[in-house]
Amino acid sequence: MIDRRTFLRQLAALAATSSVASAFTESDKLGKLLPTRMLGRTGQKISAFTLGGAHVTRAETELMSQKLIETAIELGCRSFDTARKYGEGRSELLFGKYLTPKYRDQVYIGTKTLKRTGPEVREELELSLRSMKLDYIDLWQVHSIRSAEDAEAIWNQGAIEEFLKAKQEGLVRHIGFTGHRDYRAHLRLLELLKAGGVQMDTCLMPINLVDPHYDSFITNVIPKLLQENYGIFAMKTFAHGKLIGVDKFGHKVVRETRNEVPTDTGITMKEMHDYVYSLPVTSLTSGCLFDSEVRQNIGNLTSFKGMTAAERDTLIARSTPFKGHEFEYYKA
Repeated sequence: MIDRRTFLRQLAALAATSSVASAFTESDKLGKLLPTRMLGRTGQKISAFTLGGAHVTRAETELMSQKLIETAIELGCRSFDTARKYGEGRSELLFGKYLTPKYRDQVYIGTKTLKRTGPEVREELELSLRSMKLDYIDLWQVHSIRSAEDAEAIWNQGAIEEFLKAKQEGLVRHIGFTGHRDYRAHLRLLELLKAGGVQMDTCLMPINLVDPHYDSFITNVIPKLLQENYGIFAMKTFAHGKLIGVDKFGHKVVRETRNEVPTDTGITMKEMHDYVYSLPVTSLTSGCLFDSEVRQNIGNLTSFKGMTAAERDTLIARSTPFKGHEFEYYKA
C-alpha cells in the first residue's frame, strides 16, 4: 500500500498524459473550442469545462438562464450537464429551449435520473428526451449514489439493465453514475458492475483541493476508474462553495462577482481549479449563476499551464485547516 502523498504524485504523472494546453486548438462552425480531453474509452473528446445545469434554474430570470448557456457556447464550451431533478425538470426544459434548437450538432449533453427501478428509469428517460427535444442523449447517468446499499438497489432493481437497453437502442450514447456522499458507494457499484461483466463509461464525483484529507474520492475511487478507463467528471471543485465563502447551497445570496482570494483560505480560485485540471479528469463541471462566473471559470481553464507534484503538495498542505466534514458537509 502506497502512502497518500506518493499516490497523489503518481496521479500528477498520469494527468500529464491528458493535460490541456492553454491555447484554443480546434474550432467548429460556432467558433473556437475550449481545450478538450478524451472521455475515457469512448473515443469521444469533450470540453475540459462542462457547464452545470442546476444553477441554470436558479438564475434570477429566464433571460439570465439563456445568457449562461449562450456565454458558455460563445467561449467555446460544448459540454453541458443537467439532471431530471434540477428544478423539478425545469433545467431540462431550459436546455430544450435554449441549447438544443441552435446547438445540438455541436454539443455534448448529459442528464441523470434518481430513479432505481427499471420502469421508473425508463419513464424518466422518455421525459428527459421530450423535455430537451432530443432524439438521443449523449450521456445518461445514475444520479447521486448514496451508499453501498443504494448501489446494490441500483444493481438489483433493474436500473442498470434499463441503462444498457437504452444504450443498445441508441437512445443514449454513453452511460455513467454520479455521487458525492460516500466513496464506498462508488466502489461497491464498480464491484457489482465488474462481477456482472458490465462496463459503464463515466463517473461524476467530488474532486477538489480538500478532498484528499477526508473520505477521499480522489485517492479511493480514481485508481479504480483509471483501471477501467472511465471518463472522470469533477464536481464540487470549490467544496460546494465553502472554499469561496458561500454557505450551504441556497442558504446565502451569492455575489455577482467573486474576489480572486474570496475567503481566508488564502488560496485563489485559479489555484483551486488548476489543482483539479492537474488530475486525470476529463472535464470540470461547474454551475454558474451569472455569465461573469462562466467567463471566470472558463478563464481558469484557458490559462491553465500545468502543475507540478511539488506545487500540488504545497496547495494540499495549505488547505489542511479546511479539511473535514465542516467544509465537505455533503459527504456522509
